[in-house]
Amino acid sequence: MTGTLEPGDPGHVGRYRLLGRLGEGGMGRVYLGASPAGRAVAIKVVRAELAGDESFRARFRAEVEAAKKVGGAFTSPVVDADPDGTVPWLATAYVNGLDLKDAVDRHGPMPEPRLRTLGAGLGEALVAVHQAGLLHRDLKPANILLAKDGPRVIDFGISRASDGTRLTADGQFIGTPGYMAPEQIRGTDLTPATDVFAFGAVLAFAATGRPPFGAGAVHTVIHRTLHEPPDLEGVPPSLAAMVAACLSTDPSRRPPVALLSRLLAPPAAPGWLPDTLGRELERRETTLVADLRSVTRARTRRRLLIAGAATAGLALAGGGTAVALARNGHAPPPPTFLWEADLKTGSDIMSPQIFARAVVVSTASGTSHSFDRATGRRLWSGVTYDACADDLIYARPSDDETLVAFDPYTRSPRWSRRLPSGFDIDTMKGPDNARLALLNGQTLLGVDTRTGATLWTYNTRSDAELLGFLGGTLILATGTKPDDGPYPNLLALDPSTGAVRWNRPYPTDGLLLPDTGTLILNTTDGRVDALSTTTGRTAWTTPLSGERSSITVAAGTAFVAGSTLDALDLSTGRSRWAYEPSVPGSRIQSLHVNGDRTYLLDNQNLVALDTRTGRRLWSANTPAADTAPLLTFGGLICTGVAGPTGPGLYAWTETTGHLTWSRPAPFATTTDQWTLTKTGQTLAALNRGLLQTFATRPQT
Repeated sequence: MTGTLEPGDPGHVGRYRLLGRLGEGGMGRVYLGASPAGRAVAIKVVRAELAGDESFRARFRAEVEAAKKVGGAFTSPVVDADPDGTVPWLATAYVNGLDLKDAVDRHGPMPEPRLRTLGAGLGEALVAVHQAGLLHRDLKPANILLAKDGPRVIDFGISRASDGTRLTADGQFIGTPGYMAPEQIRGTDLTPATDVFAFGAVLAFAATGRPPFGAGAVHTVIHRTLHEPPDLEGVPPSLAAMVAACLSTDPSRRPPVALLSRLLAPPAAPGWLPDTLGRELERRETTLVADLRSVTRARTRRRLLIAGAATAGLALAGGGTAVALARNGHAPPPPTFLWEADLKTGSDIMSPQIFARAVVVSTASGTSHSFDRATGRRLWSGVTYDACADDLIYARPSDDETLVAFDPYTRSPRWSRRLPSGFDIDTMKGPDNARLALLNGQTLLGVDTRTGATLWTYNTRSDAELLGFLGGTLILATGTKPDDGPYPNLLALDPSTGAVRWNRPYPTDGLLLPDTGTLILNTTDGRVDALSTTTGRTAWTTPLSGERSSITVAAGTAFVAGSTLDALDLSTGRSRWAYEPSVPGSRIQSLHVNGDRTYLLDNQNLVALDTRTGRRLWSANTPAADTAPLLTFGGLICTGVAGPTGPGLYAWTETTGHLTWSRPAPFATTTDQWTLTKTGQTLAALNRGLLQTFATRPQT
């Protein structure tokens, strides 16, 4: 999985342009890079404090030379290095694969056939490493990538040449507790049997989902490794004896490396991974190919720009103007795929909620699922939540009258408060400024989200519908509701005290509350009314013909969508401009406003308008229905297409309307609509129970 580059990360290492982060360890950080010719590499950049250690540089230089000798189908060869640079680095061939730790965390332990294939490939990889005169010394799940044609062993950065030269200072060890052999912990001489011990620990983890010597404090894991037998419960019986032999405390009792593959299975063939992993790797490869092509195109453009400037005799101070022109002419990079999760359900799923460290979805059947935002690892499944904000989830367990606020990552409660006896939450709205509103029948509660304390109680004395918070006011529809008719009154309360701010007759048929602003906007009887949330008085009324389905407030404008799209000045109600659909009688149903641009779907055409004037900027043909969602993300305007024609995700450059990215849906057809949610640099897309996440990539 590739993460985005962050401030402070280099743009280039040697002749390689960096595209994103792959990982980080004790020795340094690993980046995805591209050569000038468009070849993908994984580049390990050594930590600055180690770069200043001359003894470390000497060891690193020796290891680079040794690692270049490693071959074999199940390793990642070294392609370039600079151990003498200001910051030493090592580049290996990039492997499009998911590391074994993430794969097991996300998809569970491996079945025996896949486990045997994994072990056979790792055995061959160790043979290649040892034939090159190396010991790996840090074979662990995070250093094993599952590629479509078999596993790959990576990271020889802390290996040891087997000529007897020690690569660590006396009294120190390098490796990962839980996968280190006893002799490695004690600092005695190491042999190929040391890697066999790690091999056994890796197979045990892949078979059971847990390290054989447990987790916890380092000294505890080391003690178990030295003095307790491994936990092999869950390892298939046909493999348990071999794994136990690999984990022997006596190196001489461990199987020879050359025997490992023969004890397991033939090497992997394409299709050895489950379908979900196979599809993920295919999508990663598609994204990577696009990235590498953009690198080669950018290199070509730079050459042409330099040649053109030289021909014209153009002098650009420091080249800064040329760089700026090149960047402004580039399309934003497409999103990076992060992970996906199949919820094994249909369309009864709420929009994903993205928190600081977790992504949470909830189904109508009453179950929520939380996933690690970075890796997609399933964190927990449990009760459906009622509201969420400020990195907390608010829920009422179905078996009692308790309101709970809990952490979406760990599910640990922040607070828990007993509700009044008999109070069964019908509706929850908020949070808004650290306040929740709970409605049960005619009883309304205001709750402090920081403590769970009840702020106030209000009795509506009639039927009521809790509409939500708007402009610092809590809005309700109240009164005796006739069959199939509207509530006759609007009621506004102070969210801090529960005091009534105003109460006025106002039929709520066609009432549309925007997500933001200080006006309630209602379309009814061929007009739009704007009511002040502070006083309840009518601020303005504007006649509008035709049916209306949504109101969006942005940039001081109310965008009223339906048979036309009308942009009304929010302070006066006067028309700024109007947009007519291209087909008479059709409707504008999908709309998204992003600053100076407004986007809409008009009969399968994505149209970009100038927000201020309504002038058409560009249009692009799409396979999307007019009800598809629209969302801007990383300089792109995105949508999700459902149905038989081109189902999947699409993105166009905001400034030009060029199709920049598409991602086919893994299913042939569905009528279920997509939901798209973004927070910061993360986009979550959900359709037919399949949750997928993406990240923006820095523009270059």
